[in-house]
Amino acid sequence: MGAPKKPRQKAPKKEPKYPKKVAAQAKRKNYFATLMETEEGRALRREWSTKPRKNGGRPMGSIDGYTKEMLEPIREQSRKDAERIVQIMSEEYDIDDSYAKEALKTAVEIMREPAQNRDKLTAARMVLDFTKSKPTTKSEVTIGKAEAFLSSLLEGDTEEEQPDEPSDE
Repeated sequence: MGAPKKPRQKAPKKEPKYPKKVAAQAKRKNYFATLMETEEGRALRREWSTKPRKNGGRPMGSIDGYTKEMLEPIREQSRKDAERIVQIMSEEYDIDDSYAKEALKTAVEIMREPAQNRDKLTAARMVLDFTKSKPTTKSEVTIGKAEAFLSSLLEGDTEEEQPDEPSDE
């Protein structure tokens, strides 16, 4: 298993709040390195590493390449845009249900935020289901043509099956 084909985007590194403290810590030996020098330390480290994690991984809703601080203004702007857009949609398409408005607002927010394409497409599909009627299916037309074709075949078969009038010759 090698490197991923498309590595995850990472946010740029922030400047440390206290650069002198960081420099002082760099001079000291790493805590875990000193821990591994003794048998008790190795046992403690082994215990920590095998202990099950309570909350491993990234938090829900975090997006690749963005920090929480970077996402807050984007999300605030998308909320404002969604309010305005849903207001226009509810006037244009006569949406009176408060639950429908809230669902639309959430879907528009998701579409406006930087997120995975799958989430955006799902939200877009939901918005279209609320606002636009689906096109009529063409199967009604083709069924009518197919029925006419079959009935014409049956009529042709009945004509062939009828024997010709017997001749007196």
